[in-house]
Amino acid sequence: MEVYHMRSKVDWWVGALLLFALGLNLFTIITVPEEERLIAYLVGIPTAIFVAWMLFGTYYELREEILYCRCGPFVEKIRYENIASIKLANGLLSSMALSSKRIEIRQKGKGFITGTTYISPLKREAFYDELKKRCHL
Repeated sequence: MEVYHMRSKVDWWVGALLLFALGLNLFTIITVPEEERLIAYLVGIPTAIFVAWMLFGTYYELREEILYCRCGPFVEKIRYENIASIKLANGLLSSMALSSKRIEIRQKGKGFITGTTYISPLKREAFYDELKKRCHL
């Protein structure tokens, strides 16, 4: 079975918020007084990298035996056999999603907080259909 890769959909307001945070951060680094510039670099540059990584490094892959989710530095690997249910959802709960149009994934044997993951693939319905096939639901 081949790997099915898809970037995350990004709602316009989420993208605008993250780009604003990135721009404000970079502006602050440039405009701080000379004597505070080292601290600004030490804090600001890693923060800018983190925000950019979240914005441009969120994607999902349907691999041989797992759903691989990456949201910047955060990774979650969910085995297909551990998926109890999947459904199309809308909402703003914090998760591996950058859009309010999401797929809710519930895992077997885990509670709501640790066992629920939300993802927001660009082509949500196509990704949902392919994930459903691989989970045999």
